[in-house]
Amino acid sequence: MLLELNISNFALIDSLKLEFYGGLNILTGETGAGKSIIIDALSLILGQRANRENIRFGKDKSIVEALFQIPPRNKSKIENLLNKNGIEIENDSTIILTREILSTGKSICRINGRLVTLNLIKKLSEMLIDIHGQHQHQSLLHWETHIDLLDSYGQKKLMQELRNVKLYYQQYKSCKKILNDLIKDEKEFEREKDLLKFELNEINEGNLKNIEEDKELEQRRHLLIHSEKLFQNTKKAYELLYSGKEIQKSIYDQLSEALNCVENICSIDSSMKEILKQLQTASVQIEDAAFEIREYGENIEFHQEELDQIEKRLNTIHQLKRKYGENIEEILKYKELLQSKLLKLENRKQEIEELKKKIEINWNLYKKSALNLSNMRKEIASLLEKKIEKELKELGMKKVQFKIDIQTSEKYLSEKGIDKIEFMLSTNPGQPLRSLSKIASGGELARIMLALKSIFAAVDQVDTLIFDEIDTGISGKTAQIVAEKMAFLSKDYQIICITHLPQIASMADAHYFIQKEVSQDQTTTNVYNLDQNGRVKELARMLGGASITELTLNHSQEMLEIAKKIKNQF
Repeated sequence: MLLELNISNFALIDSLKLEFYGGLNILTGETGAGKSIIIDALSLILGQRANRENIRFGKDKSIVEALFQIPPRNKSKIENLLNKNGIEIENDSTIILTREILSTGKSICRINGRLVTLNLIKKLSEMLIDIHGQHQHQSLLHWETHIDLLDSYGQKKLMQELRNVKLYYQQYKSCKKILNDLIKDEKEFEREKDLLKFELNEINEGNLKNIEEDKELEQRRHLLIHSEKLFQNTKKAYELLYSGKEIQKSIYDQLSEALNCVENICSIDSSMKEILKQLQTASVQIEDAAFEIREYGENIEFHQEELDQIEKRLNTIHQLKRKYGENIEEILKYKELLQSKLLKLENRKQEIEELKKKIEINWNLYKKSALNLSNMRKEIASLLEKKIEKELKELGMKKVQFKIDIQTSEKYLSEKGIDKIEFMLSTNPGQPLRSLSKIASGGELARIMLALKSIFAAVDQVDTLIFDEIDTGISGKTAQIVAEKMAFLSKDYQIICITHLPQIASMADAHYFIQKEVSQDQTTTNVYNLDQNGRVKELARMLGGASITELTLNHSQEMLEIAKKIKNQF
């Protein structure tokens, strides 16, 4: 149940706090006073799309906050949903939903002060409240919506079969699409096949195996280009280290002389033995290094033919990298992809046959489930027909006949099955059943929708129903009947209703008057909870328009007394 609604900086509302009660809560006011703003704000809490244009002019954000008492009929589901998302429930079983709209267009959602996703808000709100707008009953004129209404009534029984039908339908359509793509224009298929073969052949001719080949070739190429420089430097290094020249002794020879001198020193002073060891080690290392440098230099060769071959090979690899990948590893991966695609194309006939088998299997599964779903719908439709007829008769349509026509045919093939479902109505004896769009008036549609809501409220297990001017198009006796039905329904559900009809307003357990006021060049919408005297005056306004007379005031008082007697009979 909705206990409290707080609205800040939303449209014409500056700051508003509304306390709601169990039973029938009525909102009335002049046209344009801002009644629908209340519903728009509530819709935000329920996860509807945020619009920054709803932010009050001059403000940087709007805030809507709603306090709910968790309904007993849906308590376990709500608790499971909140616990799963780590949200604690207050000891008094209340929850607070908050929605902020920023001027940047960003929307912030909270449950009990904790940031949550919009999707979670939507899931939770579906268990708390149901809003029915003034134009929604027009959807009854479209038979396409009737299948969803029937399925929502039989949801528990139909749920698994609906899932099966949807799954098999999607698999069937998916396989058919793949098959159609496979058997598309033969020339296109051949062109694709030829292109794959060409690219694969080009890569194969490259004979790529070692993923480091290009790096190794670049290194070898670098050595060949600089072979003369390498040879000259190794020759000079060997001469300086070991062989020497006639006019210049090598480092090794000079070190040998120094070593002799230190040996002589050691024969006299043993403290130089460590130095002697270091020089001996250095002599051996220089000799070894000199021999390795000589050997390295002896192996340096320059072959123009080898360099040409390397240049040619590197050019081949470069061309492949330009077309098929940044490196050899990527080229080889692309080659595997080409092979896979080519294999798939070449095995097309086999794949086509396999797809045809899958299509047949899924079609048979779909058809079996769809027929089973149709039979289940017919059983549920029979129950719903009786309930709707009963509700409509209570709403004053005493001679009504209501029928749910179910036509089963493959021409209605969809993920919802193979049924065309349409609500049919006969309002007078002797008249044939006909489509709602052909015979139902605005008042009749309003009563049918009220009957459906009365039935579906129990199915949906929501605790709060909101009716936004669904009484449009009805008056007189019909208005009184609808008013009594709402009052009766409010025994089990909290109802919040925006209305222009005094008959409905007279049944209120709590009556709120919505008024647009201008102060200091600022327009605001305010809401007042009417006392008994205020209700009499508001009903008089609704009855008499601009001029309120003693007669209309007396009539208003009488309406309230009659409404009280009627409600006491429930």
